[in-house]
Amino acid sequence: MSKTPETASTQRFAGTSHGLSSSDRQMLGWLGVNMVVFGHVALFETPLWLTYAYNGLLYAIGVWIAFRSSAVRDIFVLGSVAGVLEVGVDAFLVSTGSLVYPDSLPMLVGSPLYMPLSWALVVTYFGYLGRRLSEEFGPLAATIGPSVAAMVLIGFFEYGAHFAGIWWYESAPLAMLGTVPAFIVVGEGLMFAALYWLVRLRRPLLGGVAFAAVISVSYVGTYVLFAALGG
Repeated sequence: MSKTPETASTQRFAGTSHGLSSSDRQMLGWLGVNMVVFGHVALFETPLWLTYAYNGLLYAIGVWIAFRSSAVRDIFVLGSVAGVLEVGVDAFLVSTGSLVYPDSLPMLVGSPLYMPLSWALVVTYFGYLGRRLSEEFGPLAATIGPSVAAMVLIGFFEYGAHFAGIWWYESAPLAMLGTVPAFIVVGEGLMFAALYWLVRLRRPLLGGVAFAAVISVSYVGTYVLFAALGG
């Protein structure tokens, strides 16, 4: 009896149930844990050290998922590299007076020490979303989907962080959207629209460096543009 060879696609989605692969379920579970712990920090008065502990826990979950899933591994490495390099543009945002962190936080350049971990998480979430959207619906969906999702989800994180006192914005060029500068929301939409095209290279170290550059250009570019428009 002949046996049909397994393709890479078949192997990747082995064990799917109702259209979800094991990697899909792990990613959704990881995001769910993130939402629960962030809700705890945002809704209740918690010590700042707990923010570090939660980010360490979430990153450890990501390491476990990446170890088990090749569909996640390269994106997680890309996000980890970009997260470390992102601290440079974070320092720029602090220097403008827009972004403010509590004085009691241990800092790396201009960012709390946990910030590279936080960026690794969100880059992995949206990078994986782009990859799955590409497989199901094509590159246009993989470009637009993470961009829109990032503006909504990261906007939610930004809003909650303000009230939790984790970070907040005191000034912004042109306009604020509630507690978040408009340039931040637009910049995040732009950067995550580019993410899929770096993920698809499957060169995570290079992709991480490139995405850190995209983050920097997006934030600095939108800040300068909005400052000129509001000037």
